[in-house]
Amino acid sequence: AADVAKAMVHMHAANVLHSDLKARNIMLKSSGTEGRGVTAKVADFGLSTRMEHQETHLSSCFQGTLTHMAPVMLEGRISKAADVYSFGILMWELFCAGDPFAGVPRAHIGHAITKEGRRPKFPPFAPRDYVALAARCWDPDAAQRPSFEQVLAELVRMREEM
Repeated sequence: AADVAKAMVHMHAANVLHSDLKARNIMLKSSGTEGRGVTAKVADFGLSTRMEHQETHLSSCFQGTLTHMAPVMLEGRISKAADVYSFGILMWELFCAGDPFAGVPRAHIGHAITKEGRRPKFPPFAPRDYVALAARCWDPDAAQRPSFEQVLAELVRMREEM
């Protein structure tokens, strides 16, 4: 997760929104020299958009993967906070290796996310700090979501404490 957060720090610093962050858009590269075995690389920039420096979001941009879209993306608005929301869902995917909304009919997912506030559930044995960070990333209030700089710092701290 830290490799992806680091890539997103770089993208957001250049005002580039990924707009489709999910496990299927993460590639793994062998990196035996770093001691972890693999490095995660963000891929599939087909929906990426560059904002002007003064812009905080873009409108009329309904794009992405429904299960990973922040509620405002369902209204056609994309932003850095929407990428952070998607990252929170990605954190769940990386830990649980499953479909974040399994059992929810596809036609109901948008309603479940926006009106019911539904989010994926971590298993009880998931690390508390990791679960808390994912929850902050998918906070219903976009202003309460951390930046990718903050996400990366938290993930690095968690890794060091292991």
